[in-house]
Amino acid sequence: MASETVERDGVSFAVPDREQFERIYADVFGDREYDAGDLGSRPRIIDGGAHVGVATLFFSRRYPGARITAVEGNPATFALLERNIRENGLTGVEVRHAALAPVAGETTYYVDADGSWGDAAVRQPWHDESTRQITVPAIALSSLLNEPVDLLKLDIEGMETAVLAEAAPNLGNARRIVLEFHGSRLTSENRVDRLLATLRGAGFAVEIKQGGVRVGERLIVHHEPYWLAIRAWRPKDVERLTRLKWRWTPSAPPW
Repeated sequence: MASETVERDGVSFAVPDREQFERIYADVFGDREYDAGDLGSRPRIIDGGAHVGVATLFFSRRYPGARITAVEGNPATFALLERNIRENGLTGVEVRHAALAPVAGETTYYVDADGSWGDAAVRQPWHDESTRQITVPAIALSSLLNEPVDLLKLDIEGMETAVLAEAAPNLGNARRIVLEFHGSRLTSENRVDRLLATLRGAGFAVEIKQGGVRVGERLIVHHEPYWLAIRAWRPKDVERLTRLKWRWTPSAPPW
């Protein structure tokens, strides 16, 4: 995979595509889409679908004492992730070359030769004749949730429902979750109603946003494809913030 170097805010990123990087950087650092509020001084964070490490860098800066596991399936992108972590001197970060999947071992992965984002373990509408199928290592999310985790971030391009369902018995170890949901007719098993049922069954309250606007489950527009930002949190966080007299409403996360 060809790459170029982009400088931003005192750090250097090796990226496959400058335009895509600018969009990701704006989402992560401009809109702070993965900011999970106060997680304490030494939070445990899982960055599932780490890509080249933009969110990993955000977590390292936002939570300097964090212990982070960054997981990325595409071997070419993983090489850039390792390089960016190393060259920017990020500490407390463990990297795992693997795709998150319902079953550990190996899985098929759809990748584009030009390094475009959207590599996935399932075929998506944006994959075309240039998309290749490769085999990559796979790990189950439950194996990463065998201890308390303060923040679970997922951007895994259509595997959200299956991966969370596999980890359901261990979701009690997660405190907050921020994920991107990718819906499509091609991935009909990746259903948002099932995903929300898994989260609520594990004791989470949830917020859904589509196009930056908070929506109820019945108001989701299922165009082809569609994307949602979902935040999930524990009611005990609400109780703590209520004692501190922070403003909070049931439809919004406490951060």
